[in-house]
Amino acid sequence: MEDILLQLHSAAPHEKTASRSYSWNNRTRTPPGIIFQYTWTGVGTLHRDGRSVPCPAGHALLMLHGEPTRYSFEGPPTEPWAFAWINFTGAESLARRWVAAHGNVLHLAENGDTVALLKILTRGYAEKTFLDRYHISELLARFLSALGRELAAGRTIARPRAHQIRDHLQDHHRRPLNLKEVAARFGFSREHLAREFRDTFGEPPGHFLRRLRLTTAKALLRTTRLPLGEVAVQSGFGGQAHFCRAFRSETGQSPAAFRAEKKPPANRPGAKPARRAQ
Repeated sequence: MEDILLQLHSAAPHEKTASRSYSWNNRTRTPPGIIFQYTWTGVGTLHRDGRSVPCPAGHALLMLHGEPTRYSFEGPPTEPWAFAWINFTGAESLARRWVAAHGNVLHLAENGDTVALLKILTRGYAEKTFLDRYHISELLARFLSALGRELAAGRTIARPRAHQIRDHLQDHHRRPLNLKEVAARFGFSREHLAREFRDTFGEPPGHFLRRLRLTTAKALLRTTRLPLGEVAVQSGFGGQAHFCRAFRSETGQSPAAFRAEKKPPANRPGAKPARRAQ
């Protein structure tokens, strides 16, 4: 009976790393063993056959001991990788078929059944609330069934990397961003990133990033009295001079002129407020 039980060997509901030294080589791990690691925030990277595939939030790594894969953190220290993981045995043949069909990086909704059962498993391991090994095996079987259903439904196909990069630029455009580092984060060279982004969206990523920042700057100019230097910083520009040049190139006027034009008229001192219509 024990031979057919699924076994959970280790797990963690929430780990976080911001260290470039975080790197695990599955080739050197002795089979059997399955690793499932789900990203809460940040981005991890899966390396296989000379390729690097990002594992951002909403994605999971499915890997086996002994296979030629490695996973690591390669992002900036200001954006750590946070994740949950389990290490278990008893379904290696199934996991191997899934990896062959869908790859090592899977897109899974955070509110789906697979992630819900992952939370139960990792919390049970951390808090030692499992009843016995049969209880653990039952939960792992339910976890695998949920994952299998999501794979069969085709919901695990990751979004194209160009779309992931656009989302990343939208989410972080108010920070100093180096496109070379962004490209490396998603497994591209800067040149490859520029080409794929332009082919997908019709413009270079630098132009897209500048438009995002200028849109934010215009909103700040309309709604705040922040000094221009502070508007530049909060919009993601490197400094006031760079901001003013980009703004004038885009709009044909200076930020100060734009602010004056958009400022709502104020009542003249001593003027009586307009009478409201009856």
